[in-house]
Amino acid sequence: MKKLPAARLWKDPSPLPLEFGGELPEIEVAYETWGSLSLSRDNAILVCPAFSAHSHARSSLEDPTPGWWESMIGPGLCFDTERYFVICASLLGGCYGTTGPLSIDPQSGRAYGAEFPIVSVRDMVDVQGRLVRHLGIERLFCAAGGSLGGMESIELAVRFPHLSHRIITISATDRTRPYTASIRRIGRLAIIRDPLFKGGNYAEPPIEGLRLARELGTIYYRSRREFNQRFSCEPLEKAEIRVDGINFDFESYMNHQGGKAPKMFDANTYLRLSLAMDLHNVTRRFSSLDEALAPCDASFLVAGALDDHLIPIEEQRGIHESLTRLGKPSRWAEITSLYGHDAFLKEFDWMTPILKSFLED
Repeated sequence: MKKLPAARLWKDPSPLPLEFGGELPEIEVAYETWGSLSLSRDNAILVCPAFSAHSHARSSLEDPTPGWWESMIGPGLCFDTERYFVICASLLGGCYGTTGPLSIDPQSGRAYGAEFPIVSVRDMVDVQGRLVRHLGIERLFCAAGGSLGGMESIELAVRFPHLSHRIITISATDRTRPYTASIRRIGRLAIIRDPLFKGGNYAEPPIEGLRLARELGTIYYRSRREFNQRFSCEPLEKAEIRVDGINFDFESYMNHQGGKAPKMFDANTYLRLSLAMDLHNVTRRFSSLDEALAPCDASFLVAGALDDHLIPIEEQRGIHESLTRLGKPSRWAEITSLYGHDAFLKEFDWMTPILKSFLED
């Protein structure tokens, strides 16, 4: 388990039934907060983390290292901590303090490891809902996130229609389509077929599988335009040209990105979070997206990047169009960004005025 210095831990002894069968006998949630909860408890914003993110979305006195949304959370920023009480919890099934494969199974006394059950975005949102209630908050001012975090915010609106006044979803979809799921499947196979994986019961982490999965993901997180503008089509000046070598500057970049994966993920957590995104479908229990969104009692901001090759802009726009058909308050915002799917982690000058306007209106 990767310890985050500022994370607080809350243990819920109640069993957590899981969408695809089974249950967790108890859960532990690692979370961080910034700002102060108002006396009327009506200023809380839940920030939902993306695939490689965790509870440390913003620096603090307890942990001064920059958070993954450092430029969005803080005094005077988009999620203004002088006005709002911001909450972020690490994901169920991850490796940053919330119950996951590295956690101790209370029934066996050993880490869950490969025996950790399949979890879904719906299960993650159930945990977040429990945390919000534990903090004594009856209704959030807003729930917000990008990519997997955006899926969580949509699922939260469907699962708990009256829990949040506002919903912000960026670079996300209402349900994962087969093309996107096919991309993630190859990443999972890279890990599973690493000789060190051993069915998930590895003594040594399958580093090469994790690296390859991360490199594959990087291609789809960023845009074709960025790669073609940023890197040269000519070999590196001093490269020894080899089929297994670093011949181009983009290969050096990809190698660097792949090297991050073993530091960020445990292999069993990577597999479960990846599969959870593929299983995401807020319409599963409904006949249509319109039916799923009909009970939602929130204003929405739906935003995306035209250059997103992982979740196409039409999937994101479809959420806004469904809300509009239903007469729900919904704003649509799009951007052309070199960063593609990762625009929500980079384009702060674009996001801040749009999100602040939505929050303050």
